[in-house]
Amino acid sequence: MPDSENSQPTASKQFDRVQAAIWCQEVEAGSAGNSFYTLTLSRSFKDSDGEWRRTHSFTSRDLPHLNLAVEWAMRELLLKEE
Repeated sequence: MPDSENSQPTASKQFDRVQAAIWCQEVEAGSAGNSFYTLTLSRSFKDSDGEWRRTHSFTSRDLPHLNLAVEWAMRELLLKEE
């Protein structure tokens, strides 16, 4: 998850109820690299008041969409670095 609430992901995509977001994390000076990337996965749902919420837990229904999200992230992160 990003450090700042105003941060935006470098890439994001939705797979049914599952959202995937790739974030660029800056590393402090003197470290081996300047930045690295992280992936967050979340699921949207409506609460009892009908308001949209997000969670980081998933049901068996979400498994195929999680798989697609991870495959997308691997292509975004691993293939772009070549």
